[in-house]
Amino acid sequence: MKCKKVASAKVLFGFFNTIFFACGFVEVVCGFLLLVDSRRVLLSRLLAAPDGPLAEAPLHYAALALLAAGLAVCAAAALGCWATYMPSYVILTFYFLMVLALLVCSCLGGVTAAAWPRCAGLQSARGGAVGALQTYYAVPDYEHFTAALDLAQTELQCCGMTDARNYDLSVWQLRRLGPRGMAVPPSCCVQAPPASHLNPTPRNASRCQEVTPNAEFRHVVGCLGKIEDWYQQQFIIFMLSLFVVALLKLAILLITIFSCIRLRKHRQEMHSFIMKSIDNKTNENIYGTKMGSMRDEPIMAKYIQPNNFYSPRVRNPRIFHSKPNEMV
Repeated sequence: MKCKKVASAKVLFGFFNTIFFACGFVEVVCGFLLLVDSRRVLLSRLLAAPDGPLAEAPLHYAALALLAAGLAVCAAAALGCWATYMPSYVILTFYFLMVLALLVCSCLGGVTAAAWPRCAGLQSARGGAVGALQTYYAVPDYEHFTAALDLAQTELQCCGMTDARNYDLSVWQLRRLGPRGMAVPPSCCVQAPPASHLNPTPRNASRCQEVTPNAEFRHVVGCLGKIEDWYQQQFIIFMLSLFVVALLKLAILLITIFSCIRLRKHRQEMHSFIMKSIDNKTNENIYGTKMGSMRDEPIMAKYIQPNNFYSPRVRNPRIFHSKPNEMV
């Protein structure tokens, strides 16, 4: 019965480690797919201030972190499978610390994703989101921000941060960085299919550049609200996956503690069983040796004659009739 309990604990531990390894593999695949998704990564540049310290888009670093976390999970799961068939306190302790560190990093990642828009988002730029557009759009050395904003205006069908009037006082308009006679960039116009943010082709370029905006030829809604909605979608997907993986890590931590307890009990039981077996064998050997020595030697060899054998009473034939004459 006890062996069955230990075997069932090992099967459960191995099953959870297999699922844990599968989650790590999925994390690696998702990180790779996110890394090669250039549109999503480029659009995430609008989640950070263009004058901030980040050299790459936030989702670029998130993809690298996802790859590293997936590889770490796979390594931890492989160690857990090894600990399943070779139980040891050292291996289980190291495995427990690895999973605990991964769980803490997951919680820190969730907190960072929740606080990112307020701490390091586009609103933290100098002058806010509108100030970032008016200062950095189409300016040299900020081509990535320009491409990200063009992508947002094309994909999300919006114009400017709050509306198209944000471009009236922008550096792009004041320095005439764009073609003459343009009130808004071509990416603000409704494009003929297929739409492209790198080479936009407006449906009607003249009607798009009119002072009075027409929703049939120009996007009227600002991009800031749509960017926040897009980020909320990405955040919900990220948090749901993070919650599932965190629950799995917590379950593995509990199973690891349970396995340590079971391993300790099993070792105590085996130690007590071995000691009892040794004691029984020792007692059997002692009695067997004594009885064997008594069988080998004749019984008369163990008889010790009393000191009074040659007393005067022994010599009296009237008292000891059964004694032979030789003893008188």
